[in-house]
Amino acid sequence: MMKSRSLLVVAMMAASLPGFGPGSLFAADESGERLTFLTDWKGERIDLPPGFAPAMTLKGIEEIRFAPGMFDAKSGSFFSYAFVFSVPKDQELTSEAIQREMLAYYRGLATAISKGKGRPVDASQFTFKMEQLKETTAAPEKIPASTKITQYSGELSWVEPFVTGQNQLLQFELLSWADPVTSRNYLFVCTSPKPPTETDGIWKELRQIRRTFEVAGK
Repeated sequence: MMKSRSLLVVAMMAASLPGFGPGSLFAADESGERLTFLTDWKGERIDLPPGFAPAMTLKGIEEIRFAPGMFDAKSGSFFSYAFVFSVPKDQELTSEAIQREMLAYYRGLATAISKGKGRPVDASQFTFKMEQLKETTAAPEKIPASTKITQYSGELSWVEPFVTGQNQLLQFELLSWADPVTSRNYLFVCTSPKPPTETDGIWKELRQIRRTFEVAGK
């Protein structure tokens, strides 16, 4: 498992916050899954719900890969990354559940990090809008053709807490599916403040990571 140095520093910084410390951040990986991202982007695996987002109801794991400029506000890949939620099959990833859990995740993240930096935010003002798309694009190629995949576009209005402390509009592409082999449900998320066009470089990379993503059981 590769760990992002930037988030490790943040985890140590926030360790004194209730319910948020290294022990709750990194997952024990009891699922035994192999979640493969064909990229050299660094990342980490954490438990769901993470300590910084206790309002989440999903229980499972999250695997993340960060763009090289994730924490550089001057970079073209600032706050751009891909992640997947893996949860047991009894936790259905309906559109309502996804929208609720994503908002709880980012509200908790911003609240915890902003508090640790001494600049509290009113996360109740954050909004996450999501729309189901008619077609699926750049889906993981290793998923059987018979698998039903649902794709959404999303938009999060929040305060970016790690670097700028400023309002930010994040764009999302989300794919959800159920895997009969692992008996788990998956939500694959790509996000960036850049508009998700077909020609933008960072979105090309994000979609290629999604396309080559692979999951396998024990």
